[in-house]
Amino acid sequence: MIRALLATSATALVLALTATGCAADTGEDELTQDTSAVTSSTCTSAQYNQALVHYKNAVAWSKERNSMGICEWQNGYMTQIADEASRAVMTCGDFRKTIRTSPWAAPIRQALSISLNLRSFTGELAVIRDSQFQSWKGVETMFAGTSFWAFAQGVYGPPVRIDFAANGVATYGKLVHDPVTDDISFVQEAATYTVQSIDGSVNGKRVVRVTHGGEVEEYDLGVQNPYEYKDAPLFFLKSRTENSPTLYSLYSECDA
Repeated sequence: MIRALLATSATALVLALTATGCAADTGEDELTQDTSAVTSSTCTSAQYNQALVHYKNAVAWSKERNSMGICEWQNGYMTQIADEASRAVMTCGDFRKTIRTSPWAAPIRQALSISLNLRSFTGELAVIRDSQFQSWKGVETMFAGTSFWAFAQGVYGPPVRIDFAANGVATYGKLVHDPVTDDISFVQEAATYTVQSIDGSVNGKRVVRVTHGGEVEEYDLGVQNPYEYKDAPLFFLKSRTENSPTLYSLYSECDA
């Protein structure tokens, strides 16, 4: 309910600023030029106008996050920005190209750069839902620069995090308890990884194998549908190791 109220307030604010002509503060002229080509696309005027509101929110909130930092602004959460970007592309698919190529969408690309969700919003990854139409083609080339986290439990943050880099290199981190000092710290170590099709097909689902500390852990890459239809999907790495946590492409960074 809180998220819905925030989104409603943000939408009202955007519409109010548009009505009063506050172009200097909101980048109204830039965003209008940025998306003018979409009006002649396959989207209807109504779809375009609805999507534009969500797109503007995603840009504005990304700017706030990028300039003020995580948890320093009410709309600075990665999940909120991802939801607005998802609503834009789900309402009018031509906004995928806008998010992928427009210089004015750069704040969105920066804010979501470490999430596999960005590749879905830009259309590079043809997976937006867990459905028969999903295609994982090329996803192995999209892992570099992304991160996956386990949901935080307690005040110490995510118990596991994997940062993927280029050329099959990664960093594996986990919370470790020291029985002597009773301290809990986040320890990182070098890792490597591979991403391969499970059934050998181009579009099929992938298994991600991460090697760290002499161990090999296998994860099934998948996508979880959101509660609200147009909200962002949640990509995950489900470990095949018993009692190992599932890792996600989005999480609420400020929850403890």
